Amino acid sequence: MRLIVFLLILTAIVGISAGAFIYIDAGYVMLSFDVYTLETSLWMFLLLAAVALFAIYIVVRSLLVLLGSDRRFNEWRQRRRSLRARRQTTRGLLSLAQGQWRRAERNLTSSAKDADQPLINYLAAARAAYEQGKEEATDEWLKEASLSTKGSELAVGITHVQLLQSRHQNEQALAVLLSLREKHPRHAYVLKLLVKTLQELKDWVALNDLLPTLRKATKIPADDLKTLEENVALQLLDRARHSNAGKELVSTFNGLSRDVRYTQQVMAAYVELLLETDQEAKAEEALREGLKSSWHDDLVEQYGRIKGDDASKQLLFAEQNLKERPNDPVLLLTIGRLALRVNNLEKAREYLQTGLKIKGLPELHAEMGKVMLAEGDETLACEHFQLALGH
Repeated sequence: MRLIVFLLILTAIVGISAGAFIYIDAGYVMLSFDVYTLETSLWMFLLLAAVALFAIYIVVRSLLVLLGSDRRFNEWRQRRRSLRARRQTTRGLLSLAQGQWRRAERNLTSSAKDADQPLINYLAAARAAYEQGKEEATDEWLKEASLSTKGSELAVGITHVQLLQSRHQNEQALAVLLSLREKHPRHAYVLKLLVKTLQELKDWVALNDLLPTLRKATKIPADDLKTLEENVALQLLDRARHSNAGKELVSTFNGLSRDVRYTQQVMAAYVELLLETDQEAKAEEALREGLKSSWHDDLVEQYGRIKGDDASKQLLFAEQNLKERPNDPVLLLTIGRLALRVNNLEKAREYLQTGLKIKGLPELHAEMGKVMLAEGDETLACEHFQLALGH
């Protein structure tokens, strides 16, 4: 309010001062050119000159606008385009999230050139086109995305792979991933996508070849990596069981890394496959070696059931382990079975009774029943068999 009053007072002072000057002396100006003469007062001349300068300024500015070289106008126009592009991009992304593929593609592509991050527009548009089954448009928008931003080839390639995987086009996804891996051999996410694709394709040999790189180059949690390694090993073993009368099974197992080879799951599967291919002696040998590195109740119990070439040697190996595990009921069960197999009833009874004192496993009762039956004590044998069934 004070500013307005001040401006009114200032205007009044200037007007009064100008009027006073005009009243005192209007002045005289004469312009002559050839036969033309213009006579007017000084104040009118100044007014006409101001009007003429203003008109020239307007004309020049208009020409600059028409020629597109006016900086302020260009900045204003660019801001308008950017604002419109942001709004269209937002609408496009919302449409994409809502599954409105056609509308999303239209909004995203029309605003891409003026968008702050055209790469995002083109990648999202590629997905919208892909969902519509428009493969040519998908390739076009992916190409535009790559051209729009320097160094975006990796992001474009990963997006392409994800689109292909979403439609289970794993062969095409693998081709793109192999190309990406040539340029980015240790990129964690590329390797993760490669693992997923190879699993979908059940290419266990390629996955096995990839494992050393995964151990060194990625930050895969140890448990996840171990699970992957075991799964690959199991698949390779299963594939090898019908080849060359089981010979490839042994070579495949020996080709696995030691850490994977002697895990409980892989070892148990390998032994079962050896038994299926009538290689019981090799199964006993492999299990005996495996128990030195991976002690597990299932493996120990399985060792007592396998018939190797030398039952006495099996028994000796089992008894040697009892020094470190004197109170292991499963080991005592295994020793009892092996002793019964070599017809050493006294030793079998001793170990089985010790095991029963520690834990009344039904398997211990069953084996004790066999011992009692072999010794001719049918009554006690029946009691143990009943106890085995009662569990």
